Amino acid sequence: MDYEMQISASTIRRLRTERGWSQDQLASAAGLSLRTVQRVESQGIASMATTVSLAATYGVPLTSLHDTSCKPEPANQSGPAWSFLLGLAILSLACLSQSGHVAGPWAQAFYAINLLLVAIGLLLATPFAMQCVRRRRFAGPVLAVLGVPLVTLLAGGLVFGMLSGRLPSPALLGMGAAGAALVAMAVREMGRDGRLAGDRSSRSMPLGGAV
Repeated sequence: MDYEMQISASTIRRLRTERGWSQDQLASAAGLSLRTVQRVESQGIASMATTVSLAATYGVPLTSLHDTSCKPEPANQSGPAWSFLLGLAILSLACLSQSGHVAGPWAQAFYAINLLLVAIGLLLATPFAMQCVRRRRFAGPVLAVLGVPLVTLLAGGLVFGMLSGRLPSPALLGMGAAGAALVAMAVREMGRDGRLAGDRSSRSMPLGGAV
């Protein structure tokens, strides 16, 4: 029993016509039946043995016969992962700013800005969070949720320290360093999950019977 795979029917046809061969001549040269050649050129489906025979007959690499239009793209999560981290940072900033109550005529405007920050943070973080839930990959997001608020708190403390001329407390620096370590672990974990998903998708192919 041999597995079927998707190959490029147009490539098989092009290589045959470039050599001036008929389908019957290709079948004879490759040691295949005429029906198999016709099926490959019409449907783009062939067994591994048939694909190897065609590649050897044409003198081309095996990979050049694959139908690249049918290959799933490897999962690339670097963009969504960084959007997730940015969304968490914005949510943390909104929570941090909300903790400082502003009274007077600016109170409503300050509250509206915080609501806008929350909406932007959720918009950035939710898509990647949903992907992780569907794939049951929770380690990276959990580490990020724990680490990003601490890093944001440290950043806020550093800005406040520069404006007030005071150094951040050792406790704040320690929490920020711990948060940075957690974020680094989260980035590494989410990157590893993305590579694993890409490897799995690149290895997948339709299965069937022998040609």
